[in-house]
Amino acid sequence: MSDDDSKFNISSTDQERLAAMRVIADAMEEGMRQGLHRDALTVACFTVVLQMLVDVYGREAVKSLVGDMGPRIMAGDFG
Repeated sequence: MSDDDSKFNISSTDQERLAAMRVIADAMEEGMRQGLHRDALTVACFTVVLQMLVDVYGREAVKSLVGDMGPRIMAGDFG
């Protein structure tokens, strides 16, 4: 996708997304068992995810996604 594309085409199911989240959480737990700090792992994971999203969807789409997250964070969508 080019940087001009601003829509995400996400075709995975809820079950697939939950399985993917479990894989990531397990990897983070393994990193903590190896002595890495949770904060470092969290920031690194977020950075990798942003880089991957930019690679797939482009900068404008990711900018839009991140910009839309403020209200969702405040509404408790992420915890």
